Parts: sequence; C-alpha cells; structure tokens
Amino acid sequence: MPAPDYQVQSLARAAALLRAFSMEEPLLTIGELSARTNLPRSTVHRLVVNLVHLGLLARDPISDKYRPGLMLARLGNLALGRRHLRDLARPVMERLVRHSGESSVLAAIDGDVAVYVEKAESERRSLSITSRIGDLVPLHCTGTGKCLLAFMNPDEAIRLLRSNGLPRRTGRTITDLEAMLVHLAEIRARGYAVDGGESEEGLASIAAPVWDTANRLAGALCVAGPSERVLAEEGGALAAMVQAAAEEISKTLGADHSMAAGGDGAIVGCQHRPGRVDRARQVAEGQKGRA
Repeated sequence: MPAPDYQVQSLARAAALLRAFSMEEPLLTIGELSARTNLPRSTVHRLVVNLVHLGLLARDPISDKYRPGLMLARLGNLALGRRHLRDLARPVMERLVRHSGESSVLAAIDGDVAVYVEKAESERRSLSITSRIGDLVPLHCTGTGKCLLAFMNPDEAIRLLRSNGLPRRTGRTITDLEAMLVHLAEIRARGYAVDGGESEEGLASIAAPVWDTANRLAGALCVAGPSERVLAEEGGALAAMVQAAAEEISKTLGADHSMAAGGDGAIVGCQHRPGRVDRARQVAEGQKGRA
C-alpha cells in the first residue's frame, strides 16, 4: 500500500521500531534497534522513551533491553480476534485433523500481509509445524499463501508479489514472477494449492480458499505434514478433505454455494472468475512495460 501524502514521519519511525522485534529477538537494545531500522541512536532513544510511556514497549529490568509492552499484546489479541471466522472454523478444523491425521492452519489477508489466525494440531506430529497464530504467512511459497494469491484480485496479487518479492526458501521455491503467475493459474484451475516443500524442506501442505457472505476471499485453509504423507495424497482423498472443509466453513460464513463449490463439492472459485488468468498476465506485462 503506498504511503499517504499526510504520512507522519515520527509515527512511521515508531512503527519501524515495533516491527524490529521478532520471536527470535524479543529483546533489543537501543543500539540494536538503531541498527535494524537505520535510525540515529538519539532518534531511537527519544521514540523508545515515548513508546514505553504509552505501554507499547517495556524495559526488561534484568537485561536492560526493551521488549514489546502489554498494550501491544492487548491490541494484538484484538487484531487476531477475528472471532467470527475463528469460532466458525475451529470445529471444522478439528474434524479435518481427526479425519486426515495432519495438522490444519487457517490464514487470512490483513492489509499488505497474511497471518495465521487459527491452528489445530494433529496428535500424530512426526514433524513439527512451526507456524504460530499471529505469524506472517510467506505468500509465495506456502500452501495458504499461494492459495490467497491465486484467488484474490489479480492486480492485488501481483502488487503483493512485487512488493514482498519471491525469496528462495528451498530448492523448490518459485522465484520468478512470470512462473508464479502461471503457477497461480494452475491453482485456480485445480481449485486448491499445494506446497511441495517450497517453504521448508520435508514439509508439505494442501490449501483451499474460504469465502464469506459477500463472496469475498475470507482466508485459506490447509493441512500440513511430512512431504511423504501429504504429497502422496495430492489430488486425492486429502485434497478432497481440505476442499470439503473449506466449503463447509464458507457456507457457515454465508457464502453462496454456487460461488464456493462445484458439482462435486470441491472449491472451484476460479470457475466463477472468467478471464482471471489472462487479466493477471496483462497486468504483469503492463507493469513490466512501465518499470
């Protein structure tokens, strides 16, 4: 999303400081914040003092470093609430986990990023699924991310791909925009996305789109597990389970059945969006010509 003309510099800098924290680095010093944001130490110190006063950051008394404050936790819970979607999806996901034997994750678009909003773990966890509720979804290399890209507005999908890039995560990651557009067209034609070890070696997933009452893309539902199990079922029973579960959530959200499902009960939203493949390529070519 382009910056508005009335962007407030201090607010943008404060947001950059907050984004510098991660699960891997929850505690940072003034110097580390300065290095990660390319802001002067004096500016960082002034902003941090104000963020602490507002409860958005807190000072750790033991390490003398800073960490996200409790106010951010409260706001994060509100942002991730999506109670309607999560509450309706949770029982369907738990059933999907029982029937498939694999873990299930639900992701949704939030502005310029996608986040995991719900997760149901399988008891048969021979391979740990590291994604947590609230984590960002790599759009170009995960089942849920590619599913969201494939079924959203093609102009928006291309914008997000250009903005976020297509960094290589494994030897199977698609890193070329044109190749990705072709791949997204295949996903739309098939009705579901497959991550065949593109985001993490040994891990695979199958994802299908979820629609809301206005027939808008509400999210992407997937099952994930070891590649040897998930990919053995690609296009088979496991894919059908994911599609049926996504359709059930969509209908519970009020989606038009003719929009969400085909004659065999599979999610095939692409059939209701003629010309989407050609449109995506036209947009890409147009942007390439302006670059």
